[in-house]
Amino acid sequence: MRMTRTSDELAFLRPLVGDLCVVETVYQHDGKIVAALGYRFDREKTNTVLRDRLELSGYTYTLVESNDHILLTIDRRRSWKIPPVNLILFALTAFSVYVIPVFLRTQLEASSLSDAVGRTLSALSQGDGLVFSLALMSILLVHEMGHFVASRRRGIITSWPYFIPAPNIIGTFGAIIKSKTPFWNRRDLIEVGAAGPIAGWLVAVGWLVYGLSESMIVPAAGVPFGQMAFLLEGESILTRIIVTGLLGTTPPGTFYVFTEAAFAGWVGLLVTAINLLPVGQFDGGHITYGLVRQKQGILGWITIMILFALGFQSMLWWVFAVFGLIFRVQHPPTLDDTRRPGPAAVAMALAALVILLLSFTPIPFR
Repeated sequence: MRMTRTSDELAFLRPLVGDLCVVETVYQHDGKIVAALGYRFDREKTNTVLRDRLELSGYTYTLVESNDHILLTIDRRRSWKIPPVNLILFALTAFSVYVIPVFLRTQLEASSLSDAVGRTLSALSQGDGLVFSLALMSILLVHEMGHFVASRRRGIITSWPYFIPAPNIIGTFGAIIKSKTPFWNRRDLIEVGAAGPIAGWLVAVGWLVYGLSESMIVPAAGVPFGQMAFLLEGESILTRIIVTGLLGTTPPGTFYVFTEAAFAGWVGLLVTAINLLPVGQFDGGHITYGLVRQKQGILGWITIMILFALGFQSMLWWVFAVFGLIFRVQHPPTLDDTRRPGPAAVAMALAALVILLLSFTPIPFR
């Protein structure tokens, strides 16, 4: 048995209990960490939050409570078991992304609900929707796991991603990760906020380039019914560069018709840019606050006003302006705002800014 209080044990405990409890004693016993903790806040709320964090982190633990103290024993070996609810939501979202866009497309020319279902099943049996669902789910998954891995690397405890199915043209509202601990400093805030968009954006660009290899330019009268036709009016800088570079420019009276892979890549760029807007709890809000602290609020309000103005061209922006207001425009502070982000975090923030400028689509849908 070894009974010592070392920086290693304290560093291990800090992400789990540092903001909740006072670490009074900590030592190792038979390969496990044992800690006596004092309450900082309400006893019942502290115990609930602490148990939630330990379970999300995958640790086996025992927690003995008293009126004034907690005796916590943790096995440092971590289980990476994914909760059933996250797996179920992932499966439902994969299904909705696969089926709903095809159904919405086929029902436009169907005479009844039963006819739409029949057309959908026929289209699915021919492979429609498969590449789109694979592409979009991979973009979303890599994005969320970028956040997840960066959070674990910096000692920030988060849930596994919650994917959200939806009855819209892409079959999903995306995915979210719930943070169970505060951000310790601005470096961590930037790294966690930027890791997801950067990773997902790289996958989206890959799918766009791959899909454009089989996309085409067709006359307006020859656009297949229900397909995504583009003129590149109001498109992002990056989409214009890639599409015109691979397919050329469209003569008058013609459209670009994207394959499923190209359309998924286009959606991925759009979603990434939305996430990078410098508003509140968006990824861009995290990154901007990490760089400029309270000045993020000014940029956030300017962004909200721009979104409301763009909403007269595409109502999608009104939706996200309202989301920004609901989830707060101003980002809350970290536990230690005085710590500078560091070169690596600043580089990630600048990369995210470049991605936003290249990928923002002023008029995605009319």
